[in-house]
Amino acid sequence: MAELSKKLPTEPQVISLDPTYIGDVLDDIRKVGIATGKSDMADNLADSLETRINTVREIALKSSNRPRVLQLEWTEPLLSGGHWVVEMVELAGGISVFGDKTQSSMRLDWDEIVASQPEVILLMPCGFDLDRAREDIPTLTSLRGWDSLPAVQQGRAYVLDASAYTSRLGPRLITGLEIMAELIHPELFSGMIPEGSVDVI
Repeated sequence: MAELSKKLPTEPQVISLDPTYIGDVLDDIRKVGIATGKSDMADNLADSLETRINTVREIALKSSNRPRVLQLEWTEPLLSGGHWVVEMVELAGGISVFGDKTQSSMRLDWDEIVASQPEVILLMPCGFDLDRAREDIPTLTSLRGWDSLPAVQQGRAYVLDASAYTSRLGPRLITGLEIMAELIHPELFSGMIPEGSVDVI
């Protein structure tokens, strides 16, 4: 990319965007706004997204119940989401049983997952849309002890369109947060899940 930029008639301005947390995404929107001369538009978008984040946080805090959530970004090998995915679970009122906001994806052992007894399972294979993500369901459901997990017994194991809502760091990540909020706390949230974005496993 750097070599190609040398062939352009004018020297381009290079902006590095490598967000780790949701707040970084909002900062990057503002950076792009400044670079493109669209600061007002970018600020308005970032402010509206921040309002939606705060709304989810404030509503989720009304519940004293914080379900144990397993967020899976891969099935072979088993990987839990890290960084912003853990942050999303926490903002939505859950407890991430695996994963760390300060680290990337973490490799998991199935026996550890069974021992953690997750109450909500979110299968969100990184970069996959819902149709492709569904193909990974049999890998999970065939594992020993799957049917014994609280999330499965309560019908709270889900597969998500990760490509649209959890993998890509942009404005739709906030819709992903709202989706998680309704899946984790359906007693507090409704109407947050776009059609075709989630399926029950």
